[in-house]
Amino acid sequence: MPARKQDCMKKKDGIEQIAECSYNRLAIMDAVSMLSGKWKIPVLCALMQHGSLCFLDIVRHVHGISAKTLTKELREMASNQLLTRTVLNTRPVTVEYALTDYGRTLDKAVFELLAWGLVHRKRLIGKDTLGEKSAYSYISEMQQDWPVNRQ
Repeated sequence: MPARKQDCMKKKDGIEQIAECSYNRLAIMDAVSMLSGKWKIPVLCALMQHGSLCFLDIVRHVHGISAKTLTKELREMASNQLLTRTVLNTRPVTVEYALTDYGRTLDKAVFELLAWGLVHRKRLIGKDTLGEKSAYSYISEMQQDWPVNRQ
């Protein structure tokens, strides 16, 4: 049995240790579930990179997403309090989407996934697409230009 699994199975305080491991797994599964699917992270990244966007701008920035799918993803993200939906008093009506303060807290997780993905891609294909830069210095430079980090 792997060491980590054994740790979960030890009866430090009876059943409490097992419950703690289960609770931690549930928290991770909640996070993964909230970000799962093909489109949530690209939509989040578009809003992190560009700030508030109207519906059609999101469609332009997230290549390949259909309007129907984007509508579904935006509703789910709004129900999870990651973004706000503001109807502007224009003709025709314009709807603008922006990350909430809570949604902005995902920036560290997204950048960590990016860093890991860059290292993993290099490992798999054996080619460094960043040249002399490390994944973290590349991300650090990129982060400075994103509106999510200027608020």
